[in-house]
Amino acid sequence: PTRILIVEDDEDDFLIIEACIRDIPDKEFLIDWCYEYDEALRRIGESRYDIYFVDYLLGEKTGLELLKEAITLGCEDPLILLTGIGNREVDVQAMTIGAVDYLVKSEINTEKLERSIRYALERSAYIKALKVNERKFRSIFERSKDAVFLADEGLVFRDANAATCELFKYGREVLQTLSLYNLFVRKEAAGQLKERLQKTGEVEDLEVELLTRN
Repeated sequence: PTRILIVEDDEDDFLIIEACIRDIPDKEFLIDWCYEYDEALRRIGESRYDIYFVDYLLGEKTGLELLKEAITLGCEDPLILLTGIGNREVDVQAMTIGAVDYLVKSEINTEKLERSIRYALERSAYIKALKVNERKFRSIFERSKDAVFLADEGLVFRDANAATCELFKYGREVLQTLSLYNLFVRKEAAGQLKERLQKTGEVEDLEVELLTRN
């Protein structure tokens, strides 16, 4: 079953949302209710649920504040903001903070909730898979004995592994202020590489002399 926490200080609104969710066909849900800000934050921090519906008005605080604190705590599960009145500014703020959706309570029905839940869970699974891959390739990147780096179109270093830093005798932060072109012994070779990249977008098996810090 999909585990859902509804953070809502109005019990009537909670019951309406709960009923709409339970009407979704061919799905099983475990739905809990929380109406206190601090308790909601505690539960989110425990990562006990698959998805969270958060009301915009929560006593003295707002759902946007709860979203911010949840993201700061490292919440990776989808958060959906609920509000009584449509407000584009709140919508934009919610998405900027990290909400996956924004729903107006007066417009909520079973179909909209089903679509929102499905989209949120699919997006969450996709992002989690990306993060797993990112950690895996970051490990390969960092541990490689070969110099591996990322650069922008001007070949300014954006990221570099330990082997790159060891090769050039520069720390990572210093490298990020330099372009690979600055490290060419022969400036005409740098110009040739730049022209080649502009024409074809790639280069392979090019041997050049490069300067280290020493």
